[in-house]
Amino acid sequence: MKKVCLFNFPPLGDFHGYRIESFDPLAYFTKGSHWSLPDLIGSGLNGYDQRRALCSGAAGVDRLYRERNPNYMRMIGDFIDRFRDVDLIVFLQYNFIHPEVLARDLKRPIKVLGFGDDPLSTYVRGIPYLWAFDGVFFISPSYIDGLPFEEAIRRWGNQPSTWWPLVPYPFERPDRTDEAFFRDRDVEIVYVGNPYGPKIDRLIQLKRHFGDRMRIHGRWPFKGYQGFVRGLLGKPIYPHRVLSLTPKERIQLYWRTKIGFNMHFSDRPSETGNMRMYETPAHGMMMVCDKASANAHARIFDPGTEAIYYDSVDEAIDLIEFYLCHDDERIRIAQAGYERFWQDYEWDANLKKFLDWATGLKKRD
Repeated sequence: MKKVCLFNFPPLGDFHGYRIESFDPLAYFTKGSHWSLPDLIGSGLNGYDQRRALCSGAAGVDRLYRERNPNYMRMIGDFIDRFRDVDLIVFLQYNFIHPEVLARDLKRPIKVLGFGDDPLSTYVRGIPYLWAFDGVFFISPSYIDGLPFEEAIRRWGNQPSTWWPLVPYPFERPDRTDEAFFRDRDVEIVYVGNPYGPKIDRLIQLKRHFGDRMRIHGRWPFKGYQGFVRGLLGKPIYPHRVLSLTPKERIQLYWRTKIGFNMHFSDRPSETGNMRMYETPAHGMMMVCDKASANAHARIFDPGTEAIYYDSVDEAIDLIEFYLCHDDERIRIAQAGYERFWQDYEWDANLKKFLDWATGLKKRD
């Protein structure tokens, strides 16, 4: 059985011949907040939050290593002892091991670096580490400026790379998939997500138009009142409390909803393929989603057949209204998206495909 360290992932004792173990680097660091990212870039640090430094990117990891932070060095030592003889090490969210350590003390395992929060983190958590890894996976098949991610990787380091769709951890597949499953739904439109950056401005526009016809949920700070707090910063307010859902409540809501709205962080076509992009059709909703750079959204779900894509929020509103009035068309697209998900993006098959690819990589000299 091949042994795998898959950071930030549930352990699995026997997954198609792979034993998957995880590791929690944050457990080595006490909580507290005396440091911010600008401090790290500047000078005169009297104290900083080690946990945040570990997660912030290459600069934070380098600082912890160069200064031989005792918590960091203890974490590194334990990581080396535990995983020096495994077959594969995969960093899913971010790399927390200094690349010099990877090259010097972890020579046996194949090492794969994930590019996940791109393009925001590309030059912070990705490119500085590339030289120490044998392969790369990316979540978004698109980057920015019309550039596919595969081509971007060739520019940066030319490591072998693969697209690993960000498919949700296994969830319950409904027993009934007849036409009534797609037709008999009493919620018109839903969005479940956290309030990152410019997303709230888009949600304000959507909620203003759809009102109670649109349900919005997520883990919003200030007990769900972050939309009101924005007013203190001189920003437009989202005048509604946003409540979180348990996983079971979210699934039940998805099964009741006709249209799932999706958007990505960037306010112009860039990344694509967030988890919501797969969750939406997987639960029988018709997805209305923003377009990506390099037309990469079409690689995931076929436009007009398996999903509907928009260029602006105004266009998204018009499209949603159209398909709410044309139920047969909505159902046709929802069914096709549902079948595409369970055929090509089912969690178990995608993970095995990725592990087979990664363990077949050649070690770099």
